[in-house]
Amino acid sequence: MTPKKSKEIVKRATTFTVNLHEDVLQNIISFFPIKDATRCGQLSTRFKNAWRFCRNLVFDLDFARGLTKENQITVINHVFYQHLGPKIDIFHLYFDPTDVEALVECWLKMVTLKGVEELDLDFTRGGVLFNLPSHLFEVKSIRSLKLTCCRFDLPDLPTQLHGLYFLKTLVLKRVNINTIQMAKIFAYCFLLEGIELLSCIGTVYLDIIGRHLKKYKQLVVGDCDIISISIDNPTVSTLFFCGEYCHFGFYSPMLNMDEVVLNITPTRSSFPRLCLVNNLVIGISTVNTFKVSTAFLKKLSPKFMDGTFVEGNYFLGNLKEFHLNLEGMSCINPCDIVSLLKNCLNVERVFLDLGEVHLEDGLYWEMHGKLELEKCNPSFPRLKKIMVNGFKFTKFELEILKFFLKQAKFLESVALVPSSCYSKEFYQIADQLFCLWKASPNTTIRIFKSIWKIKNWNF
Repeated sequence: MTPKKSKEIVKRATTFTVNLHEDVLQNIISFFPIKDATRCGQLSTRFKNAWRFCRNLVFDLDFARGLTKENQITVINHVFYQHLGPKIDIFHLYFDPTDVEALVECWLKMVTLKGVEELDLDFTRGGVLFNLPSHLFEVKSIRSLKLTCCRFDLPDLPTQLHGLYFLKTLVLKRVNINTIQMAKIFAYCFLLEGIELLSCIGTVYLDIIGRHLKKYKQLVVGDCDIISISIDNPTVSTLFFCGEYCHFGFYSPMLNMDEVVLNITPTRSSFPRLCLVNNLVIGISTVNTFKVSTAFLKKLSPKFMDGTFVEGNYFLGNLKEFHLNLEGMSCINPCDIVSLLKNCLNVERVFLDLGEVHLEDGLYWEMHGKLELEKCNPSFPRLKKIMVNGFKFTKFELEILKFFLKQAKFLESVALVPSSCYSKEFYQIADQLFCLWKASPNTTIRIFKSIWKIKNWNF
């Protein structure tokens, strides 16, 4: 928010706040960026002291932009020393704690004494990881804890971990935390609803084993050095994984699984055995939304193993939405996509993001893939919408589009976003071809210049 815009908002607010109670004004001022909140007293006498009761102290990246470290310290100290309110709900800090660790601990002590509920500490600017003070884990008011570039050791005594009992959300980014520390979090965070681990180191085995976590729903793991994830909690509904493939183990029926995102990074090292990937798909068989990358889909695709043609027989009975994101060097063909979806009778929406990648054109397709696709005759009774981003009108892309148009008898709409511009005559010829393929005369096929244009269409 610019100072000019903030000034206009405050002027308008003063027109309507003449008879408002002070508590209401303090609540209003809490939604202002801290720089603007401290300026309000200069614009209106009603707001002169209101900022001192502000419950949301956000010293984030926007606040730090353009300020030196000394300027940040001056402003933050001024706000803390002038703060008169009994409560602080939110404290965000983007700061370099190098050589002033004691000062940061002092700030943390002040916000915890005033019952902070959302704590977001980002020490990206620092050269080393910040050692988180152990007293934070005794604070019972914290509900959301987000840490970036930190290191911490949880105390051994349960009496020193009372704060974890009430924690609902935990986000760790570039944090050094080992497997034992993670086990303690799942053992003591009875109200935990979600955890995010992003570029963390130290945790090799992640075990979410605890039926006591009645409200746990979300797991997000991105670019960590985890090699194994074990889940024994039937309440998990969202799983997001990005990075090199790791072993997944499910030890209870995942009946509430709503969305699974597997953005597997292709590596030169050997991919896991097919049985491990099959076990993963079986474990998430109740999923509603499934988003995968090229590397993962390739492992699921039919292939020759020891001279025998092996095809996975996957059944995702609840699947309603499927996303495929092609990246890197593509090594899949239309048959690979169909082999996963052919038994998903309840799928309603299919999204293919091709980017600049071309589907595979090789000997396998000519000898086996093409024949398998021709023999495949599934029914998609609920498929209503298809969207293809980066459509290049290649023979393989036309082949997969032709397949769905012929098989989905109740298809309502197809949205194509070409990767390049084509002539009007070209689009007319393509439209005639699509009309010959579609099984339903009610199917609408439209070509958009940008994926953002689709939002304005009823898709």
